[in-house]
Amino acid sequence: MAEERESRGKLDAVSVAYVLGGIPAMALFFVVLFFFAHACDIRA
Repeated sequence: MAEERESRGKLDAVSVAYVLGGIPAMALFFVVLFFFAHACDIRA
């Protein structure tokens, strides 16, 4: 019986750019969004 290896994700430039660029970009987006919502006195 042959054992099958579980395929692991590869580390490439796109995945690194997504983590290092995408997550801070989303955080910055929410900071700016809530700042303008607070500045314009928009209620939830």
